[in-house]
Amino acid sequence: MLQLKQLMHKSLLMVIGSALLALSTAVYADGDKASFMPDIPEPKDESLKCVQPEDEMKKNHMEYILHQRDKTLREGVRTKQYSLKECINCHVEKNSTARFGDDKHFCSSCHNYAGVTIDCFQCHADRPSSNNKHSQSTSSFPHYADNSVEGASK
Repeated sequence: MLQLKQLMHKSLLMVIGSALLALSTAVYADGDKASFMPDIPEPKDESLKCVQPEDEMKKNHMEYILHQRDKTLREGVRTKQYSLKECINCHVEKNSTARFGDDKHFCSSCHNYAGVTIDCFQCHADRPSSNNKHSQSTSSFPHYADNSVEGASK
């Protein structure tokens, strides 16, 4: 008899626990979906078409960027299609003060949300070049960042 009571007690607890879990899920599902997702800035120029459909880029952008990196570093092949610089020129406002790490930065908005750490911007620019094309720079590597603090003497 004692075993039957214990079994009923455990069953009752499981039913109550399941009901609470279902209720909490319903509360989240009914809530504002936007509050659970990162704030992803829209591309600057809607007339430009991305190199891949949006869903494809969300899932596989890192593969394209890594493939482009390998082609550039190992074979010297430089193209605009999967260029990190072209992504930044299109998706980050020209006069933006947001830097990588700030939730308002295009790349950071998702990477911070997902807890993903990247090191691209330790060398590469996190803001667009001055004319949104491959601009000439005083640096021998114009695609690299000027990560100096504004107003600081060099």
